[in-house]
Amino acid sequence: MSSTPVFAPDHTHTHGDCTVVPLRGEIDLLTAPGLSRFLDALTAGLHPDLLIDLRQVEFLDGSGISTLVRARSRAVAREGRLRLVCTHPPLLRVLRLPALQLGFDVLQDLPAPEAAA
Repeated sequence: MSSTPVFAPDHTHTHGDCTVVPLRGEIDLLTAPGLSRFLDALTAGLHPDLLIDLRQVEFLDGSGISTLVRARSRAVAREGRLRLVCTHPPLLRVLRLPALQLGFDVLQDLPAPEAAA
């Protein structure tokens, strides 16, 4: 398990009208609780628009998936959205497993700022 933080609040930035949350390392049983609290804060208001950047994530376990699903559910419940940026084939395979029915909007790169709105 990873001992380095999966996110750094000071690296979160805006891109168009959305908030980009770059993650790195491993999202697992050790790192998911802190990430969940951070994403809860970002999805607390109305109309949250989050873009979770997974391009530097090497590993994602069930607790990490649950964290992302929870954040997306919170965003949608507040009339917002949550999208993922992911290019790592093993992660893409998990995120797109039909049996899991995750339904994430997965992008290959950050959208152009005007398309992010």
